[in-house]
Amino acid sequence: MNFEFFAFLVFMSFVSFAIAFLAYAMVVRCMGKEGFLSRMSQIILVPACVVIFDFICIAAPSSYRYLIGGLPLLGVAGLALYYRFVKGEDFANPQKTPTELAQEAAEPKKFSKKSARIHAARKKRGRE
Repeated sequence: MNFEFFAFLVFMSFVSFAIAFLAYAMVVRCMGKEGFLSRMSQIILVPACVVIFDFICIAAPSSYRYLIGGLPLLGVAGLALYYRFVKGEDFANPQKTPTELAQEAAEPKKFSKKSARIHAARKKRGRE
């Protein structure tokens, strides 16, 4: 197998991931995460964008393939830099979501006296 061909396949896997990320981000940005239209767009548009862009990269002249494929990678890097330096997001130490905070504060589940008796009886039978 040719090394250049293998390198191009590895490169295209990164390009495909970048295109999927950008397409999904655009669908979520434009249509939100919930809703029928958003779900159908996520199912149809994201894979279609990946397939179409991969075809464009493969059909391009060999001298431009890496240049065309590098554009989505630059887009993802630009988004990461934007959210890190302009928006001030810290990717290393994410803040906990309200759901995670509520789960930490939740008390352990309380059982009724009857279920506690049944549980104790089952434990006792298992040990004997």
